[in-house]
Amino acid sequence: MSFKFYNTLNHKKEEFKPLIDGQVSMYSCGPTVYWRVHTGNLRAYSSWDFMIRAFKYTGQKIHRIINFTDVGHMVADEDMGDDKIDKQAKSQNIDPFEIANTYIRSVLVDFKKFNILGPNGEEIDETIDVKSMDKEKWAKLGWARATDHIEEMIEIIKKIEENGYTYSTSQALYFDVSKFPEYTNLSLQPLNDKQVGVREEVGVDPEKKHPADFVLWMKNVGKYKDHLMHWQSPWGVGFPGWHIECSAMGTKYLGEYFDIHTGGTDHIPVHHANEIAQNYGAFKHHVVNFWIHNEMLVSADGEKASKSKKNVYLLEEIEEMGYDPMDMRYYFLTVNYHVPIRFSIEGLEGSRKSRISLVKKIFEIAKNSGADTSVEFSVQLKISTVIEEYRSEFISNLEDNLNTSGALAVVSKLFKSTEKPFDVIATILDFDNVFGLRIEENVLKLYETEGTAIGDIPVEVADIVRDRDTARQNKDWAKSDELRDQLIKMGWNVKDTQQGTQISKI
Repeated sequence: MSFKFYNTLNHKKEEFKPLIDGQVSMYSCGPTVYWRVHTGNLRAYSSWDFMIRAFKYTGQKIHRIINFTDVGHMVADEDMGDDKIDKQAKSQNIDPFEIANTYIRSVLVDFKKFNILGPNGEEIDETIDVKSMDKEKWAKLGWARATDHIEEMIEIIKKIEENGYTYSTSQALYFDVSKFPEYTNLSLQPLNDKQVGVREEVGVDPEKKHPADFVLWMKNVGKYKDHLMHWQSPWGVGFPGWHIECSAMGTKYLGEYFDIHTGGTDHIPVHHANEIAQNYGAFKHHVVNFWIHNEMLVSADGEKASKSKKNVYLLEEIEEMGYDPMDMRYYFLTVNYHVPIRFSIEGLEGSRKSRISLVKKIFEIAKNSGADTSVEFSVQLKISTVIEEYRSEFISNLEDNLNTSGALAVVSKLFKSTEKPFDVIATILDFDNVFGLRIEENVLKLYETEGTAIGDIPVEVADIVRDRDTARQNKDWAKSDELRDQLIKMGWNVKDTQQGTQISKI
């Protein structure tokens, strides 16, 4: 194994060597569970899914933790903003733990649908009874819930305090960044660039020494006197700051030294800079060897895709437009994790066509090679061989900073090769252990429908639906009605809703 990744800590691509040969320890910043994961979130989580799949593919064992943030994450990532879950719970008059439980369930469902593996590379069980899960049960699966680890957070804050990195105000216990000269090494952002209270719902603590100082423990006073989730601590009744949870849970499960910490580039200037400071404050040494960050999904005009900007889609909205989750997954494969993706429906449509073309080519190769049934396909596959020359090239692309677009290009080379047809198929399906596109599953569906459909909706029907949607956008009502009549003749009902066109079999 000779992976190279861009290490944000040193601002360059470096050779990656795990601390324990053959085993990768990794912490991934997980979702704040107050809303559904959206296309911007899925870009990040699919990036790290490709990474752990690549590690598994090359024979590495994975020891990984993903957290659920269910307390302390403020709007705008500011110390004195509104706690996202507390705010949601109060607006709906629901217990905050029930808010968190609801959205943890939705994370598991959407991850499974998107074919994202569990933290350690296992299939996700989306039917888990979230309410019955304690910290030990979650930890066995590689998940860690913030509110299950308040004791660990308090203990690590005590260490930071004992080492002289904190000060207290009437509102909070802070980390004093002036005590940590390396604070800006990750972001290379001058401390003077730190803004204070830039959003209306973000307040300011007048006793805070420097805008970059950050909360370790927030007291239940002032605007937080009615915070729904709170615990007793040496600094009074209150709740932890957002950043301390990752330091506490990462070191609890992975130790004082581990290999990789992942997250989005938006975490670099605040959240991850604060984690590094906390880790050093508690242990007097750096904890993480590689800080690896995915770039953002951005809108057509270049803005970060986010819930607050209202320029993202939920996965179910993508499906309502007629797309398979694997179309979006293919989209993400075409661009390296370290490069922004400018998202558009046109781009998604291109990925849909490319993915369907890939599946159809395999189906056609198999049929032309005499595999007329799915049983014959499976039998031929079992006696076929993965072509080592192409596998080596595939791995070389993965090892080069997870070059997934280069890895996809190897598939194109295979289709143009003169290798045995079923060896070509076996090699591509072997690659799908990393791609996670469910290629074999969809080829078998083509056998069931004799090549007319991928998924529940025939390809030609989905094409007409999209043409009709375009006609409606252009206010070409005559064309829209003509296409509706065509769909009805083909046996499909059409219903126009605020969420988009919905079709069902007559």
